[in-house]
Amino acid sequence: MARLVLVGTVHLDPQGGRSLRALLDELRPELITVEVSAYAIEFRKHIASDLAGLMAPYRRVDGGLPPGLEAAAAQLELPFEYAASEEWAARRGARLEAVGDSRLSRRLLGRLQRELLTPENLASLAARPGTGLAAEVEQAWQLARRRARRPLDTAAAAERERVERALAKRIRKAGAGELDCVHAGGWEHLEGLCGLLADLAPEPRLLRE
Repeated sequence: MARLVLVGTVHLDPQGGRSLRALLDELRPELITVEVSAYAIEFRKHIASDLAGLMAPYRRVDGGLPPGLEAAAAQLELPFEYAASEEWAARRGARLEAVGDSRLSRRLLGRLQRELLTPENLASLAARPGTGLAAEVEQAWQLARRRARRPLDTAAAAERERVERALAKRIRKAGAGELDCVHAGGWEHLEGLCGLLADLAPEPRLLRE
């Protein structure tokens, strides 16, 4: 049976791209699937740069942003899971498949534009004291290492299950089970995907153990 490794990530991790490329060098998959949608990729390649310009007034002389705006700016960049996989796949001749839900991405990115990136909200975030993106990501990794998924209400739990079922279906369709495959996506989905893909004997790993 072809090998399937499910790699759990923390989205927006500033060190994530380097870590993922190193892991791909170790595993050398024939196929990489990534929890990002085609719509989200096109949005960030063609629309996000204009939205990022809304933060220009808050940039320091060194180009940095106030801590409260770092995560907002990172959400407009191509996810490291896809950027690193795209570079590695091109160099190694592997297949790359984006297996996220474009309808869900359209809804979430629309909300990001309407609510997060308003002038009033950006001003509020810029004035808010904080520890910055790197510290927030490290806290998320501490949670991931404990595999302590946040309790969800019934509706949110049902939505997560729907997302995981759709991901599992697309991972299979891409060729997992036939080709050695690495799937990179949010660590919160590792448990659900392991159950849904149990017949493929998946190996769950955290990107930063």
